[in-house]
Amino acid sequence: MDKKENIESIIGLINNLMLSTKAHEPHPWLHLELTREQLRVMFLLSFKGRSSPGEAAASFGVPKANVTSIIDRLVDKGLISRQENPDDRRSYILSLTEEGKSQVERLREIGAAKIKGVLERMPDNALVSLQMGLEALIKALEEEGEVNGCN
Repeated sequence: MDKKENIESIIGLINNLMLSTKAHEPHPWLHLELTREQLRVMFLLSFKGRSSPGEAAASFGVPKANVTSIIDRLVDKGLISRQENPDDRRSYILSLTEEGKSQVERLREIGAAKIKGVLERMPDNALVSLQMGLEALIKALEEEGEVNGCN
């Protein structure tokens, strides 16, 4: 296989991976009544510790106005807090509340347990290859500026 065919094969495998999760199993975050976008904001704050709405929007490649309603709903649910930015009174800083931190940690644990079960069934040599491949992919994404420092 040449490089172009390898790339096409990898893209197909990634698509299959995304589709292979069992559609009939409820996602652990459904009981939280959160959208995927709200979860993305929460996980971003979990990784970064704190962020401005503008930084969050830039991380997702969307206009700041698009994240405003997401932030408002998360504040209303008590999952994130909004504090005045001491460096700029026109903006504010977002961070997870204790409840928000607890929910993110719970979702991480559930996700890790699911993937751990799958990985434990794989042969050792496949795990080593997968690890090396994922590390190379993350490095390439970092070089392209496509990773938000969330690894």
